[in-house]
Amino acid sequence: MHNPSVPFTLLLGDLPAFVRLELTRLLHAEPDLRVIGSAASASELVAQARRLRPGLVIASENQLAGLERLNRQYPVPVLLYSSSMAGSVVPRELAQWGVADYLPSIPSKDHPDFARCRQLVIAKIRTICQQPAQAALVKRQIIAIPPSGVAVIGGSTGGAQAVETLVRALPASLTSAVLVAIHLPAHFTESFVNRLRRATSLPVVVGKPGTTLEAGKIIVAPGGQNMVVRSLVRGPWQSWHTDTTTEASPIPDEPSVDLLMQSVAHTVGRNVLGVVLTGLGRDGTQGAQSIRQHGGMVIAQDEASSAVFGMPKSVIQTGAANIVAPLHDIAGYVSRLATQLRINRASSFSSSTQLATR
Repeated sequence: MHNPSVPFTLLLGDLPAFVRLELTRLLHAEPDLRVIGSAASASELVAQARRLRPGLVIASENQLAGLERLNRQYPVPVLLYSSSMAGSVVPRELAQWGVADYLPSIPSKDHPDFARCRQLVIAKIRTICQQPAQAALVKRQIIAIPPSGVAVIGGSTGGAQAVETLVRALPASLTSAVLVAIHLPAHFTESFVNRLRRATSLPVVVGKPGTTLEAGKIIVAPGGQNMVVRSLVRGPWQSWHTDTTTEASPIPDEPSVDLLMQSVAHTVGRNVLGVVLTGLGRDGTQGAQSIRQHGGMVIAQDEASSAVFGMPKSVIQTGAANIVAPLHDIAGYVSRLATQLRINRASSFSSSTQLATR
């Protein structure tokens, strides 16, 4: 429970000027509540929360796109200011992003409901600050947030170094899951994973049966085995996890890029990005075709930056590549696509909640 002798801090988002002013005045009159800052955009909201570490964020609907990132980088309860959603039940998707309740629209001072609305605002804020268990619950829920998309990276000769270079350039705020399949013997898996861990702040793990795909997590297929992705329904949520398979691969090399890409395309659908890096042979071609058939995108490394151009060349020749890019540009594509998918998902949640009230 909140200690009244220590002010409970709040960060205000991109609220209407009148609302922000009234909230600041209202909270200033409460000795144990204090506004410590404001943020005009989704990205600034995340940055300010990490710097100021508030106990509560009051965000606007146009900052929905930043809530998932906020909960990944600084888990904190959120009151979502809405002119239309007061009294509505918070959708499960938004609840997993930390949204605890809606803040009602604040009328003008001469409105007969002005005083009642002010009391309701304080009551909602105190409900959160006096229930620390709720904040802890929000933090636990964040772990289960599915990725905005899945990037599948495959390669062979020269692929380990290429993946290390690519991973080094990925942002810490990445919201997609990343799966890596490089043709390596089993005894090289752990050393490869350790190399990637030194190259990035993102979590890097070896894929095992039951490893859950999460935003920002890099999962490396174990050498000498074929890894696939399967769908798992937990209550109302659908998630994905890795598994091993004895299914025959189109190409004898292990881990098979084709099998991994095909399984991800079938389970995840269009929110998939396939990346085929340097390597000898044709592994990844059928997988890239499957990704395209299910509405995803495929990037092939260009010849100039490839140690061996066989695998990306095969993908390009079959017409499966949307983009042919040098290695140093590929991380940017992975990051931008993940961000776009996250924004699209946030927009769809916002639209669905608005429709629900009509």
